[in-house]
Amino acid sequence: MSTDERRDYSRPVVALPDYLYRDHAPRSSPLRAYRRRVAVADAGVVVVATTVGYLVRFGLPTTAQEAFAPYRALGFGLVLLWLGALYVRGCYDERFLGVGPEEFNRLVEAAILLFAVVAGVSYFFDSDVSRIYVFVSLPLGLVMLMVERWLARRLLYRARESGHSCFRTVLIGGSERVADLTAEMQSDHYAGYVVVASHEPPEPAPERLDAWVSSVSDLVASVGADAVAVTPSRRIGADAVRHLAWALEGRGIDLLVAPALSDVAGPRITMRPAAGVPLIHLEEPGLTSPQRVAKRGLDIVGSIIALVVLAVPMLIAALLVRVTSTGPALFRQWRVGQHGRTFQILKFRTMDVDADAGRDALRRATGHDDPAFKAHDDPRITRTGRFLRRWSIDEWPQLVNVLRNDMSLVGPRPHPLDDVARYGRDDYRRLLAKPGITGLWQVAGRSDLDWRESIQLDLHYVENWSMTRDLVLIARTVRAVVTGRGAR
Repeated sequence: MSTDERRDYSRPVVALPDYLYRDHAPRSSPLRAYRRRVAVADAGVVVVATTVGYLVRFGLPTTAQEAFAPYRALGFGLVLLWLGALYVRGCYDERFLGVGPEEFNRLVEAAILLFAVVAGVSYFFDSDVSRIYVFVSLPLGLVMLMVERWLARRLLYRARESGHSCFRTVLIGGSERVADLTAEMQSDHYAGYVVVASHEPPEPAPERLDAWVSSVSDLVASVGADAVAVTPSRRIGADAVRHLAWALEGRGIDLLVAPALSDVAGPRITMRPAAGVPLIHLEEPGLTSPQRVAKRGLDIVGSIIALVVLAVPMLIAALLVRVTSTGPALFRQWRVGQHGRTFQILKFRTMDVDADAGRDALRRATGHDDPAFKAHDDPRITRTGRFLRRWSIDEWPQLVNVLRNDMSLVGPRPHPLDDVARYGRDDYRRLLAKPGITGLWQVAGRSDLDWRESIQLDLHYVENWSMTRDLVLIARTVRAVVTGRGAR
């Protein structure tokens, strides 16, 4: 074969689309350093947990032979298996790091996977692994991992308040929806998305698609974006999103497609492919039978423990109410619960005995007609009542309502009958869930929030319940009570 007939196979035979040329170096993720620090911290926690388990079971080694006992090798293997389980279960996936309950769910799943592997290996090789060693190391390590991840989140949130570890985001879509999404991202800065630019697509035209994708790609490069969020718009069809995804491939830039649904996330959303088309399947809100059993179990155990621990402080609070004002210590009022069923709520009385009689007059005087009305410097509140409200002590008797199954530990707050009569059409959806002593409303600001903001939080809870979310809300409630944020 002559030299002229030889073909240079290093060159493309045909001209390829621009998106196939990887002429952009992948951007480094804003969470790269955070993920590395979390991985190192996880390794340290796992080492500590397995070491404590060893010491609880065998004590301190006294000889060199004991120091290199077989369980030392088992401990080293358990550390590697645990870290491997964390990796396999996606505990370092940036989609879940630092945001939402899914990160903690995956820590639990990794612990369950590790237990299954250890049990399977022990059975297969007929080895007698110490149960004390395993049952000390695993629960202790899981709790320590959760605490460590929670502390890491606090540090990440502080960094994001200063503008660090954030995803520089370009929004694409109609001006109105882009403005709404920008406001949502700014209010929820913990998620780490900072809007640096926006782009409104032109009228759809196939011949202008390549030019539009090229302009968006240039905009992303010019602002140094880490993510592109596409909002629903009649101007952005499937072809536009597909070509945009192709243009961003290989550049380390996340493509986010905001659904038309709002306040719906987590367990209710699943992807179901149909004829090659990914469809979002939306489950009805509500709890399955196992979930109801788990939530009720948490309510019973949690309320009993709380009543035992708070028995003496509750007695003191009741005596203070009786001594400092005229009337009973407990206040009873009819409230609307799940599915519209009414029940009598129990609270320590914080107002004058005839406070309900002046409720309508106070509404008219202040000009507020929203449900769940609360006035600043309400003259009906007693001096002791202000103290009880400041620390949420007035809510403690509702633990009895939880035991009676009228309420749950976590859920939307139950409103009086006259407040429910002022509900709008969408507001009634909060009655799908059993009312709770605490919820998103309490940890997000309590009385500092207006009616619309509190309703949005309640509906978000109803739409996206999970056991992990309940546990997180209980923990956040303790902090909100200690700080007294939004108490009135």
